Amino acid sequence: MTTNFTQTMTVRCSDLAKLLEAAEAWDLQQANADIMGYMGGRVLADRNDPGRYVIIADFGIVDPAVPAAEEALRNNERPETQSAAERLRAILDDDIEFHEYDEVYRTDR
Repeated sequence: MTTNFTQTMTVRCSDLAKLLEAAEAWDLQQANADIMGYMGGRVLADRNDPGRYVIIADFGIVDPAVPAAEEALRNNERPETQSAAERLRAILDDDIEFHEYDEVYRTDR
C-alpha cells in the first residue's frame, strides 16, 4: 500500500507573527526548490492552550519506488531545511516535539 506521510511539530511560541513568518518562509523555500513529494504545510493554534501550535508538513508519493516518508527524510537532511529549523528554534519558547504519521485513510470529496 502506498501512503502519504505527515510530520507534525508541536511548538510553544509567544510571538505568533514570527512563527507564521518562519512557516511562510519555509513553505516558499520548499515550493521554489526541487522538493519531490512536498504537498504543503499548515499551522494550527491550540484553542485550549494559548501559545501552543502544531505545524503540519505533508508529503506524497511521486515515484512509487520511493515512499513518501523517505522523501520527507531526504528533505529533512537538506542543509536548507536544517537552517530553517534552526531559525525556527530561535523564536520558540521551548524545543520542538516531532511526530510522524503514515496516512491510512483520506476522505475523497
